[in-house]
Amino acid sequence: MKKVYLAGQSNDYDNNWKELFKVLPNFDFHDWEFDSDQTSSDTYFPDDLNGVKRSDILVANPGVAPSEATWMEVGFFYANNIKKPGDFCKNLIIIWQKDRIDWSIDFVKKAGIVVETFEKAIEELKKLK
Repeated sequence: MKKVYLAGQSNDYDNNWKELFKVLPNFDFHDWEFDSDQTSSDTYFPDDLNGVKRSDILVANPGVAPSEATWMEVGFFYANNIKKPGDFCKNLIIIWQKDRIDWSIDFVKKAGIVVETFEKAIEELKKLK
């Protein structure tokens, strides 16, 4: 069973988006909101990165607002799942919503799979079983 890290916006800020994924069979999901100690930056920062490191696949939803922590998780996953900088990471799925500013989209598309909707992300995830 592949371990999937759900990075990005919390459920409260984006309509419980993670729940759409957690019902998928044959995946073991890591949700930082529940699986990491979020009581302080001394606990959640290493807990989150340990979850990322143990994952086979990362699904990121940076939402439409600044999302610095998400990009740290994406970068850490990317660095741990490629052979050399510039490689495409087929196990990295980024949900780039239509309302997100796209000034860096060309850069992001070089790193992994980029989709506009949660439904498309689920389709891509199912291909990685």
